[in-house]
Parts: sequence; C-alpha cells; structure tokens
Amino acid sequence: MNEKLFVLTSQKRSTNHILHVILTVLTGGLWLIVWGITMRNNDAHNKRIDKQINQIMLYKTQGFSDADTYKQVKKDELDYDVLQGRVIFVVLLVVFLYFYLR
Repeated sequence: MNEKLFVLTSQKRSTNHILHVILTVLTGGLWLIVWGITMRNNDAHNKRIDKQINQIMLYKTQGFSDADTYKQVKKDELDYDVLQGRVIFVVLLVVFLYFYLR
C-alpha cells in the first residue's frame, strides 16, 4: 500500500505561478482567466488525491492489512458509484414525471 501512497502523492499537480504572472502581464490581463481555470482544476485534482490518501490512511490506522485496505477502498468506490447512479436515476425520474404530469 506504500507504493499506492507514493503513486498518489506523485500525481499531485502544481501551478507554475511565475509563468502565469508573466503571461498575464504580456497579454494585458487576458491570461488571468486561463490562470484561474488552471488553479481551480489543479486544486480539485489535488483534493481528490488527498481524499484517496486519507481514505487509505484511515483503514491502515484501523489495523487493516494492505489487501484488506485495497478491498475496502474498492468497495467504497463501488458503493459511491452505485449511490451516484441512484441519485441520477431519481433526478431524471423526477424531471420526467414533472414534464409528463404537467
């Protein structure tokens, strides 16, 4: 599991602020939009990585073995996917019923 933590940590992204400042000055401020989007995307990506790392560390501190931790993380991902699918189904059903019964 240490390898997984190393891989996750190495996948974190950083924003080169010096480059973006230079490009913002050269383009008269227009590059500020791209800079903002880049920072937001990198921040969201890093938060997802941190969530995965914290999840692994939680199971490891609870005394799970590497194999058990891996199985539990996979189970959590599947449970989340099922929940997300159910939420989307319910939302689509409500929208359909709203327009059908209108």
